[in-house]
Amino acid sequence: MEHLQEKENTSKTTSGILLLGLILLVGINLRTAMLGVPPILPLLSRDLHLSYTETGLITSLPTLVMAVASFPAGKMIERFGERFMVACGLALLTLGTILRAVWLAILPLYIFTALLSLGSTFSQTAIPTLTRRWFPKRIGFATALYTDGLVIGETLGAVLTLPLIAWLGQGAWPSSFLFWSVPTVLTLVLWLWFAPSSRAVVSSTPAASGPTQESSLATQKPGSTRLTLWALGLLTGCAQLIYFGTNTWIPSYNQAIHAPVMTPIALGFLNAAQLPTTLVLTVFADRLVGRRVPFVFAGLFCLIALGGLLWTPPTLQPLWAAVLGGASILTFTLGIALPALLAKREQVAAWTGTMLALGYTISFIGPFIGGWLWDRLHIPAIAFLPLALASILIPLLAFVLPVQRSSPS
Repeated sequence: MEHLQEKENTSKTTSGILLLGLILLVGINLRTAMLGVPPILPLLSRDLHLSYTETGLITSLPTLVMAVASFPAGKMIERFGERFMVACGLALLTLGTILRAVWLAILPLYIFTALLSLGSTFSQTAIPTLTRRWFPKRIGFATALYTDGLVIGETLGAVLTLPLIAWLGQGAWPSSFLFWSVPTVLTLVLWLWFAPSSRAVVSSTPAASGPTQESSLATQKPGSTRLTLWALGLLTGCAQLIYFGTNTWIPSYNQAIHAPVMTPIALGFLNAAQLPTTLVLTVFADRLVGRRVPFVFAGLFCLIALGGLLWTPPTLQPLWAAVLGGASILTFTLGIALPALLAKREQVAAWTGTMLALGYTISFIGPFIGGWLWDRLHIPAIAFLPLALASILIPLLAFVLPVQRSSPS
């Protein structure tokens, strides 16, 4: 009897590790194709004769598509299931990436960018639901590992694309699209082969004993569904606005204050700080998820870092940028885990879709407001005002959310 029990536990552990690996792979591939574009934008713009507005639309279109499609994606997940929607998302992501490489014209480029962004939206909205279904006792850990994948994908796309083009030749930039489609195809095959039915409760991972995390939170404080949804959307939107807004405005701000030499260093630290933050967070995620304190400190750190970025010597920008990168990814990671903790099982997909729709809308609109303020007032630092407001809002939202005050017993 003990032998059979030990064999069953070993099987569950192996299954859990495999599924965690799949979640990590999906996260990586949701970002490589999109973040492999900015490094080749000058080449793409030159060969397709794009204006600055047309070039900017290529990078902003994914955010717009995600803002529009996240809520419908949540409803589709409720109908068709998480496993199917992740597979569908990976298939659309692969198709859009390949077609961008073989049909080189401005309108098809926009259409296929929207197509792969739609695929990314489908998969991204479904994963938080699967973390609850597959790992009800390790929601924080599974979500943090998924975020690790997103950050690794961003890093790989940004770092490896230019060396690839240098090896292939500058005129071969469309080949980079094909290159990033290969791991996406492999991930799709692995997903179809190993991912169990969405409706199955699969796994148990090491150290996954005790009550489920969502049940521990559900008994804390029910709260208002509408208020909670708005708070979740605002929370993730503020985190994304701080990250994307900093990426957007540091180059122009440094140009305005005659410190352009600091731009690549500051942006490097901003993005490099995210990966170690998520890796550390993966270790402590189960202890931190569902708590207010991390959000409070993250918002305060962001506000302090923005002040430092604007009011200290430019040579200190890498320090402040690293704080912004780390604090924003911490807020995003713990935020996207909350629908799986706070919603009923059948509502997780809809909650996630609504949260991401609000979040991406905020991250899309915020930089435009900052630019409008700069144009009107002619003060470079004013472009960061939406980011400062977002930093203030994060701690306030932490006290609105019905999250736990003590660790699950």
